[in-house]
Amino acid sequence: MEIRQFRYFAEVYRTGSLSLAAENLSMTQPALSQQIALLERELKTRLFDRSRKGMTATEAGEAFAPRAALILAQITDLETTLRPKAEPGEVTFAVGETLAAHFVPALMKKLKVRFPETRFRVRESNLTEMKTALREGQVDFALSPEMIDDRAYTNRYLLEDEILPVVQANDALATRPEWEKMRHRDWILFQPGSAIRKISDAIFSGVDRKFTPRIVMELSSVAGAVHCLEAGLGIGFISALSLKPGLTPIRVPALVRRRRFYVSYRKNHERALPIVEAILANATPDAQIARR
Repeated sequence: MEIRQFRYFAEVYRTGSLSLAAENLSMTQPALSQQIALLERELKTRLFDRSRKGMTATEAGEAFAPRAALILAQITDLETTLRPKAEPGEVTFAVGETLAAHFVPALMKKLKVRFPETRFRVRESNLTEMKTALREGQVDFALSPEMIDDRAYTNRYLLEDEILPVVQANDALATRPEWEKMRHRDWILFQPGSAIRKISDAIFSGVDRKFTPRIVMELSSVAGAVHCLEAGLGIGFISALSLKPGLTPIRVPALVRRRRFYVSYRKNHERALPIVEAILANATPDAQIARR
């Protein structure tokens, strides 16, 4: 077995997808599939069940995963010991409010342990601000709610989320969701330029091109939107990560969208790479909405 095979396994296990893992590893899907097959042959056991839905770890795969992660962590520690100057002095990254609240706190604890000499600066930004900050070099990377469509950047899959409409828990729509009733209600949306507003606008257009929502609030704060929705002031779209006991999601398929988060950074930006690798290692399958 080779060290790279442990990395290949870890990425397939993390993403649950050969195509996503291959993209993140800058490999072709057939090449990665062959490497996983070689690893399974060496171990004389199947590590993944393959299906149209993706790659699911077998019982042996689940047993192998923490041991592979431990070996990779030990290798990383060894590399850090042998190359102490490789740790960047200061790293700045942009992140949206959703991940800032639900992903970054635990992440920062781990990053500070892993990179004790690095000073981290986090900039909460909407999608438009992220793109500007990356383009102008104000941040080293961004935890972006969509791929940065530019050849100058690398986008590596981080985790998956779900955007869906919600109402106050005791709202009649909570038990009997009907589009005809929803379209005549007040809507609480995020400000134009935000990632969730972009998604909600696309949903409205897809469901009914002639529909114009009766917007009573356009907010920039996730916490503010959640409080207003809990108060029963309207219907709104939020991330499944932001759900509270006082809110009920309306799971009408046409009104629900999945989105992927990426770590986006300028190609050949060597200073950011150790941090990026650590962030991807922290995005465990348990953190993904799709696997709940």
